Amino acid sequence: MVLVPKVSFLVAIGMALTVVHAEPIPIRSQRAPKIPFFNNKGTCNTPECIQAAKEIIDDMNPQADPCRDFSQFACGGFMEKRTIAADQSAINYFQVLYDHNIEAIRTIVDPEIGKSPSPAKGDTAAQANLRKLQDLYVSCMNEDAILKAGRKSLVHQINSILASFPSNGTSDKTVVGKTLAQLSNQALSGFVTIGVSPDPTNPLIYAMVVGESGLGLPSKEYYQDAETAKLYESTIGQMFQIVFGEEDAAFRTQPLNNTDVAQQWRDVAKGVLDFETQLAAIGTDLSDRYDPIKAYNPRTVAEISSMTLSVDWEAFISGVLPKNINNTRPIIVESLTYLTKLETLLNNTSPQTLHNYFAWVAILGRAPNLGFAYRQPIHNLNAILNGVSPDIRTPRWKTCVGVINENVGDLAGHYYIQENFKGNSRQSVVSIVDSLLQAYAKTFPTLNWLDKTTLAGAMKKVKAIVQLMGYSTDSPSVASSKSLQAFYADLPITKSDYFNNQVQYSTWSTKQSMGNLNKPVNRKKMDAYPQMVNAFYNPSANQITFPAGILQRPFFHVESPDYVNYGGFGVVAGHEVTHGFDNMGHHYDSIGRLTNWWTNATEKAFNEKAKCLVDQYSNFTIKGPDGKDHNIDGKLTLGENIADNGGLKQSYRAWQSRLKTDPSGKKFKNYQLPGLEKYTREQLFFISYGRLWCSKERPEYLMQLIRTDSHSPSQSRINGVVQNSPEFSHAFKCPAGSPMNPVKKCQVW
Repeated sequence: MVLVPKVSFLVAIGMALTVVHAEPIPIRSQRAPKIPFFNNKGTCNTPECIQAAKEIIDDMNPQADPCRDFSQFACGGFMEKRTIAADQSAINYFQVLYDHNIEAIRTIVDPEIGKSPSPAKGDTAAQANLRKLQDLYVSCMNEDAILKAGRKSLVHQINSILASFPSNGTSDKTVVGKTLAQLSNQALSGFVTIGVSPDPTNPLIYAMVVGESGLGLPSKEYYQDAETAKLYESTIGQMFQIVFGEEDAAFRTQPLNNTDVAQQWRDVAKGVLDFETQLAAIGTDLSDRYDPIKAYNPRTVAEISSMTLSVDWEAFISGVLPKNINNTRPIIVESLTYLTKLETLLNNTSPQTLHNYFAWVAILGRAPNLGFAYRQPIHNLNAILNGVSPDIRTPRWKTCVGVINENVGDLAGHYYIQENFKGNSRQSVVSIVDSLLQAYAKTFPTLNWLDKTTLAGAMKKVKAIVQLMGYSTDSPSVASSKSLQAFYADLPITKSDYFNNQVQYSTWSTKQSMGNLNKPVNRKKMDAYPQMVNAFYNPSANQITFPAGILQRPFFHVESPDYVNYGGFGVVAGHEVTHGFDNMGHHYDSIGRLTNWWTNATEKAFNEKAKCLVDQYSNFTIKGPDGKDHNIDGKLTLGENIADNGGLKQSYRAWQSRLKTDPSGKKFKNYQLPGLEKYTREQLFFISYGRLWCSKERPEYLMQLIRTDSHSPSQSRINGVVQNSPEFSHAFKCPAGSPMNPVKKCQVW
């Protein structure tokens, strides 16, 4: 679930997917009596209940045996009825909600639709914010102007980044350091990155962090695949031809192919690919990069410089820090071995190859902001890697709303929450989360493998978890136009120059991040825009975050029965809480400090239980594009698998506890849904959980996921968790030894 050790993600959202929506169920006669909400004995016949029931029924395959393949039982209808959009690599409920949310944002930012908000007269902050939103959107949508602008802005930026390199390609360590700084200032990454994040051992202050980066393909494994490497090499050559060749790609009548590429650029492409292949070979395995202990190596600048003599680290660091900020503390190195091996690689790499590699980093990062004719080879590469036809293009408005979200997401979120996060939704969600925390507090003392010392730390930590719900209320306050205007005041946007808007955003966001170095950590800030469909656990702040964008069906609806909301959002909330106690999160204490608060005996017991999950999930497979079965990496996905299993278990317990205190439904809604009366509430809890992960993926995309994603693929997320749940087997009366009720079960939390 984590992309970097600092923040855990429920799921990584890729490109938006178009969904075939189910037709509304015919609503019964308006004269039909409505069952009062506070009555668990009857069936709710309100339009909301009818719609919720229909969506559940549509996703199911009731003919499947839930004890043999629960994913097919809960999601067989979804798999049969849903179609992956031609321009996308998968369809699931995260993408469905993402599509819903970008439609909502489009009505805000697209002035041509005619549904934009109308700021009150005299509210200059709101007027300025809306203008900034719409100017960025208009600049992105003006493809004619983007195409007409050509490649000159990119060439200018590359020349600026490589200004330190002499024309003959010679270099020394200062040249390398300054060039890395130039890339970093534009939010581009060479073979190392420098950033700022809370210090793991003192999370109330920031520290500089050095990490590894610099690959153009999704993961190191792709460089060992001859066909993919060949495709990537041809893409590099074609892009150099387009950017630096004499012919203007905008005037070509046919797409560029390899025969059109001059030998000069073919040679450049071969050198760049060879360098990246060697870079991939020295890269740290993802499972180790996610290990917070292995990734914490504080070193002075002098010590770092001694490991990688080919980089002037003083020039690099001073080049990325704002003028009024100095670094006086040790820098955290995520991989010492990588830096040492990097020095050997750099010693054996010609200055000209480095020059070309840095140019390629800039091309790959900035070309998506050019007209289609100038970025077509990269488009083709990404399409093939995701199993999509290169002939298909995502509608431009979707791309531009995505840019809005990434650049000024909180500005758009100000209007989004006014329509999509109102009423008592927040109170209901907080109530669920609070009950999850109580369930954990009750569970910890019952675990005999937790000794007294570790138990005391666990109890302290769960009680100290900070909840951020819906949207940010600080830096900026999304609900305040004035706060938003002040926050984005230094971000210039014009409706006439899209490429420069993206450059300005990269520069602004980098300066914002690096400028935090000497400031105290703001633990109230939500590092997610409100319309984001995701959820997070931040170990350095012991903080769980739930943006408003995910608080929709099938995850949550304020009028859904508790067993549906707990099977959905409750599991998500439990998942994030569990991250605080998974193989990575448990190294952080109640205030988010990286410290060893576990005894050796408890750590040993934890590792034994975790190994059971590693072995279980390593036996799951996906079908690759080659038609062969490929095993999931149980070690890479361990943290997410612990969170999935713990989330389901604790959410079920929290719901059952609440149900027992209110069996008749005077306080909490557990009424039946129409058409689902034959299923028990317990069964519908698990069905609601399964639906979270209903998903169809292209084989190429699945292959990419098992190489790069810390989450298990969807089918394994469903079946793996219920296999370990005695409550599931009891609810569905699964025979012992059946596929979903194996004799050996894995339990951590």
